Amino acid sequence: MASLSRPTLLVVGAGFLGREVARWAQAGGWEVIPVVRSEESAAGLRKEFPQVRAADALDPDFWGSVPEGVAGLVWTVAPSRARPADNFEAMQRIGAVAAAEWAKRKKIPMVYVSSTSVYAEDGGGWVDEDSPVATDDSRSMAMVTAEKACLQAGGSVVRCAGLYGKERVLKPDAEGPARWLNLVHVEDAARAVGIALQQKGKILNACEDEPRPRGRPGGSWPEGMRRARRNKRVRNAKLKSLGWRVLVGS
Repeated sequence: MASLSRPTLLVVGAGFLGREVARWAQAGGWEVIPVVRSEESAAGLRKEFPQVRAADALDPDFWGSVPEGVAGLVWTVAPSRARPADNFEAMQRIGAVAAAEWAKRKKIPMVYVSSTSVYAEDGGGWVDEDSPVATDDSRSMAMVTAEKACLQAGGSVVRCAGLYGKERVLKPDAEGPARWLNLVHVEDAARAVGIALQQKGKILNACEDEPRPRGRPGGSWPEGMRRARRNKRVRNAKLKSLGWRVLVGS
């Protein structure tokens, strides 16, 4: 395997958030290898990141192909809207767990990007990193499984609220019952990942200071509409204690 000339960050899943993480890392002096799942996606990133790779990180052979010299790993793989058949749970229970095992063998820092959707709260109450998770939800527990693997490898976890910014514009949402929406701008989330990469064994919520109200009192979802979002308000005090602030989001 070829060796890299300087410390390099491997960003597995260079989608909406992963691309921004790669940009912040590159601006901070890292060599960056973004990993995407299609040649089309790789072509769109190659001018900005010459070392971009198109590969399936769920393939066990993938980790043997990573060059020596990688000094950090960020896992931010999420299902693609263009690939509805993607298996979300396999990405976490198989892919992210294998990533954590690789990071542990290499003794390098890792960040696993999770979601604030793991929390069980559904009555609009406040939650923090120690709040109960939704043990009855298979997607949430798949992420929790990956989180545990990352923490056992000495890495840290960023639980991101709903991402927006740049090409992802927020729209007014008056449908449904009254509830809280927790958000974080993609650039603020990328900075949170950078902070987490310097930590060991931490879970950190990345969200704006105040959630936004959505829906209306007495409202309901249209018949047949499936909504799995739980109603909660997420605290970010732990991340802020490490120097993070909302800089781009409102």
